[in-house]
Amino acid sequence: MTQRFIKLGEGYGDVYELFTLIESMPNRVEHLLAFHTKKNDQEVTSLAVIFKPTTQGNFQPIYICLEGIPKPNDQKSNVRYDQFSKLSEQLGLTIIDLDVPPSSTYHEEELYYQQLTSILRLNHLLPPL
Repeated sequence: MTQRFIKLGEGYGDVYELFTLIESMPNRVEHLLAFHTKKNDQEVTSLAVIFKPTTQGNFQPIYICLEGIPKPNDQKSNVRYDQFSKLSEQLGLTIIDLDVPPSSTYHEEELYYQQLTSILRLNHLLPPL
């Protein structure tokens, strides 16, 4: 099986593309993730979704909007995270929150995704290869 992160972008608008993917293939959604980190002295969140593997090719995509929205908290509303929460309720899934280092701590973005993949496997959110 091939498991790979697919970066949709870092901007606010890219989150809506992630929502569209989730809404158009709700039967393939396996997990909804929120990776929280601190980057440039700001707390930010990467929203991600793990889809079930494809039947042909056995490919399991993990779509991510990398560090694109402010980290949600109780004092300040976050429209994009609230919409992600509503999607999770519609699908009957819980958002899995994980605290991770920022992507900027890695020399290459691909190394960062390898680290996240390892974390997901250790937490049994991704099956072993």
